[in-house]
Amino acid sequence: MNQEMLAGHRAEIDSLDRQIVALIAQRTQVVKKIMVLKTDEESVRSCDRVQQVLDKVSRMAEENGLEPAIAVPVYETLIKVLTDMQLEYLHNRNLESKV
Repeated sequence: MNQEMLAGHRAEIDSLDRQIVALIAQRTQVVKKIMVLKTDEESVRSCDRVQQVLDKVSRMAEENGLEPAIAVPVYETLIKVLTDMQLEYLHNRNLESKV
């Protein structure tokens, strides 16, 4: 493989990674705005909403020529990490209110 071509493709991936991380950061900021409104574990876990998001991501992946088997697990991980963050926030808030 031509080293210049390889370097060019890697630079393109680096640029895309910067954009992806920036978008994940923006999404996380919105989640943080929402989490202060949630009052219990059920509202944090939002099982129906999680399924809606995963279904939407699967459809969007297909529409963009991406296999859902790539996009959906990425979102499952993102949702799990953000749910854990929200549960920790809720737990800490509940502890503080008991003091």
